[in-house]
Amino acid sequence: MIKAAVIALALMPLVGCGSAGAPTRAENHSFSIVSEHADKTTGTLTVIITVPKSSAPPQVKAAAESVIAGRREKYRQITVKSFIEGASLDGAPFAVSKLEGDSVEHVFGAIPGNSVRIPTH
Repeated sequence: MIKAAVIALALMPLVGCGSAGAPTRAENHSFSIVSEHADKTTGTLTVIITVPKSSAPPQVKAAAESVIAGRREKYRQITVKSFIEGASLDGAPFAVSKLEGDSVEHVFGAIPGNSVRIPTH
């Protein structure tokens, strides 16, 4: 039963539709994927996630890297915009994480001058 559920969850991203569905909570992760927008001609993907209000930068970084790891084989460039649960998705994200080439860069903070960069590897 668990194996069937895991397989079903793994295959869900492969089912495409014209508009984003309801937010889903990834099992064993403390974030929800709100939307994904892929441009297959340029090989880019933008994903919007929400994280709990209690999340600190290391937890947000881990959530974004989890999203990126599951999609990096398909896209050359991946951008993950992380919002705190309950925050307006029209505003500035809590963090923006970008995969370009083999490196991921995380930028925290919406106000210029208050950004914190956390290097990866």
